[in-house]
Amino acid sequence: MASDKKLGCSITESDLDFLKLQYQVLSERRINHNTLLWNVPSMLFVAQTFLWTIAVNNDNNVIIRFPVSLLSIVISYISYQQFERNRVMEVADSEQMYSIETFFQTQKGKEKSNQTMIIHHKLSMRTLICGKYKSISEFLDNHPDYGEEKAEEEETVEKSSNEKKSSKLWKKAFSKLWKKESSKLWRIVFIFFFILSLVIALYNFKGFWECIYTFIANLLHLFHRVVKGIGSLF
Repeated sequence: MASDKKLGCSITESDLDFLKLQYQVLSERRINHNTLLWNVPSMLFVAQTFLWTIAVNNDNNVIIRFPVSLLSIVISYISYQQFERNRVMEVADSEQMYSIETFFQTQKGKEKSNQTMIIHHKLSMRTLICGKYKSISEFLDNHPDYGEEKAEEEETVEKSSNEKKSSKLWKKAFSKLWKKESSKLWRIVFIFFFILSLVIALYNFKGFWECIYTFIANLLHLFHRVVKGIGSLF
């Protein structure tokens, strides 16, 4: 059959069609994981704001505040776990898509139509088919707003004004800022939320224990009075 024509390396046209279908599925799944990934911080902020408002309000009974504090700890942990899970799945899907992209790049020697860009990897690995720059990292390095090399060039060319110097220094600092993975910064936020929830829970635990202790003491005292009253009847 024509659809099973071999293209080299024991790969048929039907295999390539199947790879293209897998690539579409992976692309949609990666987008979904990315959406879920960045929904987690906003949901965490909303949930923790509500729970902390109850947990730190001394007008509420400590019997309510302490369980809410424990729930806050659980929500912090689950949110962090979900964030990392979605991140791992997004990275895994991107790596599989990168594998397909590199495979198609190996087929480009025969036809120009087979040229493929690497779009699912770190910026240093992403490529361009044609144009002034060979890779995305080279393009960004020379960008007037995001490029560190461009900022250094402008800083050496224009040294006459202090205002211009500060502007170039800001651009240089900004060019380093966007290179940091935001997921690593968000890990710090999640850990901070977890620790803060733990501190609030420990703060409420003292009052909760005192309340439980008083309740048990009163219960034992009542039980003692009942037993004593029954004994006086005999």
